Amino acid sequence: MSVHSFGQEAWSAVDKARVSVAWFLGCSPREIIFTSGATESNNLAIKGAVRSFCSQKDKHFLKPHIITTQFEHHCVLNTCQKLEKEGLAEVTYLSVSREGIVSPQEVKKAIQPNTILISVMYVNNEIGTEQPIGEIGEIVKKENEIRAKDGRWKIVFHTDATQAVNYFNCNVERLGVDLVSF
Repeated sequence: MSVHSFGQEAWSAVDKARVSVAWFLGCSPREIIFTSGATESNNLAIKGAVRSFCSQKDKHFLKPHIITTQFEHHCVLNTCQKLEKEGLAEVTYLSVSREGIVSPQEVKKAIQPNTILISVMYVNNEIGTEQPIGEIGEIVKKENEIRAKDGRWKIVFHTDATQAVNYFNCNVERLGVDLVSF
């Protein structure tokens, strides 16, 4: 915390914004991280999930698996491709229907024992299609319940809600997501 009044005022404004955003998302203010924008936020979510997994001593021998779609914003695709190129992750890129929707069943089929992250945008930035985030969230929740019984790591579910945040319900509990970027 700053010792001068301008710094204290700024700190207070950030705290108030954090509380406001947390209320909107239905989460705790301590879970809110402000970044410079959606690209940085998406990068933090994806790279952070991979680094967190790889930092666990008993997991270092497994290559983490990510599931995403071919339809994601380029910042998500570029990050996944870079992790793949550097040998830091395996990535499954799911196709979407003619209508631009990813099938929750295809997401479920793509889950592997080493899957640690699923990243699907909430609303497409080019054609505006809404993805079935709640349905995918239910699949992830059920898979994580099974994994918890086996003592395995949980799958983190991320959505880029940049195009959705002004128009759709972004409550993290309702959506079943762990990470939201916007």
